[in-house]
Amino acid sequence: MDQSHETYVHRSSIGQHEIVEAPIKATSDETSVTVTRWMLNIDPPPFWAENLKSQEKCDRWQICMFSLPANVMIDVGVALAGTGAPEGDRSKGATSIVVNLMTPETETSTWYHWGMVRNFQTGDCGLTFRIRDGQAAVFAEDTLILESQQQNVLLRSIATFAT
Repeated sequence: MDQSHETYVHRSSIGQHEIVEAPIKATSDETSVTVTRWMLNIDPPPFWAENLKSQEKCDRWQICMFSLPANVMIDVGVALAGTGAPEGDRSKGATSIVVNLMTPETETSTWYHWGMVRNFQTGDCGLTFRIRDGQAAVFAEDTLILESQQQNVLLRSIATFAT
């Protein structure tokens, strides 16, 4: 749920240093956690500049909502800076919801399903396929990191068991 990894893992598409510099707000209840991050008056990263159709400064948001048992919906987007997105008016921007559904398979593997919906250029089927392929590439970058983390967990378990 901490999207700061985008700065390092997804540098060429959605990452940028402003992500790690922006404060986060976390809220929770009995069945969910929400982490919100706003980055104001920044340059849009490549993916968002292309879909906003502008290189102008933007206000960017990442609102990650985890709900039990293992679902994450991420409300992400950009709007031209100062046009009211933080106050709720996203009409001068581009918004997507990234849906992540995880189902454990074994102690060391999980089925991971994802999808993405958007509010911009919705009639452009070519864009739909380009975004799908781009998202698949982004998630492949995540997979490399997650598999490395799993290996470290296994190595630590082996090391702990040996002592």
